[in-house]
Amino acid sequence: MNIQPEYPLENTFGLTSRAQWGGAIEQLTDVAAAQDFAEKNNLSMTCLGAGSNVILQPKVAGLVCSMRIEGINVVEESSEAVLVEVGAGVVWHELVMESLSRGWFGLENLALIPGSVGAAPVQNIGAYGVEVAQLIVGVNIVDGLRESRQIAQKDCQFAYRSSVFKAQPDWTIVSVVFRLSKLPVIENSYPELQRVLQGLPVAEPSPQEVADCVIALRRGKLPDPAEFANVGSFFKNPIVTIEVARAMQALGFKAFVHGQGYKLSAAQLIDRGGWKGVRQGDVGCWSQQPLVIVNFGGAQCADILSFAKDVAHSVFEQYQVQLELEPSLLS
Repeated sequence: MNIQPEYPLENTFGLTSRAQWGGAIEQLTDVAAAQDFAEKNNLSMTCLGAGSNVILQPKVAGLVCSMRIEGINVVEESSEAVLVEVGAGVVWHELVMESLSRGWFGLENLALIPGSVGAAPVQNIGAYGVEVAQLIVGVNIVDGLRESRQIAQKDCQFAYRSSVFKAQPDWTIVSVVFRLSKLPVIENSYPELQRVLQGLPVAEPSPQEVADCVIALRRGKLPDPAEFANVGSFFKNPIVTIEVARAMQALGFKAFVHGQGYKLSAAQLIDRGGWKGVRQGDVGCWSQQPLVIVNFGGAQCADILSFAKDVAHSVFEQYQVQLELEPSLLS
C-alpha cells in the first residue's frame, strides 16, 4: 500500500480537501498496513468510498484511506435466493444493475443512490420503501485489533440512517454479504413510485422496470453530482412524537409512522420554510428538491455549513422542529 502525505480526497460536493496522510486500500492486507502506519504515527484512521455522504474540511487530520476493494462473489445459492459477498469499494449503483442482469432481485428500489457498497450499511441507505438493512446478512470488518470478523445483521443495530458502524471508528468495512431473491418480489408501497408504476402498460412490472422508474424519479428531481456538486439528502427526516406529528398534520404537513414515533418530511419543512431554490453565493437548495444542498462552484466547507445552519435555524424558528445533518463532517 502506497501511503502519501497531503493526499487528495475525492468527494461529490466539489470540495478541495487533502488528508494529512492517505492511500488506497485495494485488498484485505492493505487494511493491516494502514492500521500499522496509523498506530506507528499516532494517527486516526478513516476510510472513504466515493465521498458522496461527507463534508470535507480543506485539511483533514490523520490517515484517510480510499476504499477500493472490488468483487461480486456468490457465497451460497439455491433455487430461490443467492448470498452474494460484495467488496466495499464496489460502486453501489453498479451493484444494483449487475444484480438485475444476473437475475438477483431486491436492490432495485435503491437504484442510482450515489456512493459505495461499504458505505451502505453505515448509513443504512434507503429509498422508495426499502432499506438496505432488509437485504444484508452480515458485514465483514477488520477491527482495531487487526481481527477479521463478520457482524451479523441482528448485531448491526440498524435504524433510520444509522447503524452500529457509526459508533465504531476502529472498524474497517471490507465487504458486505447480501441475500437477494431469484424470484421477483416487487416493493411498491411508496406512493410516488406506486403512481409511476401504475402508469406502465403492464399489470405486473418487472424488477428492471421498477429500477427504471426509480432512476427516472431520481433524475427528475435530483441534480447529477457530476454537473451540480452535492451529497444527496443533506438533512435527515425528523423523527417526532405523536403530539408533534398531530400538530404538524394540522398545519398540512405529512407524517408517517416510524417505530414508536412519526417521521416528518425534511424536504417539506424546508420547502414550506421558504428555502426551495434559494441560493446564497455558490451554495443553495436545489430548485426541484430542497432537501439537496448544491455547491454551484467555488463554495468551501464553511460556506456550506453556514448555509445549512441558516436553513435549519429558519425551520426551527417557524416550526420548532430540529433538522439534523445526514452527511458526516470530516476534519
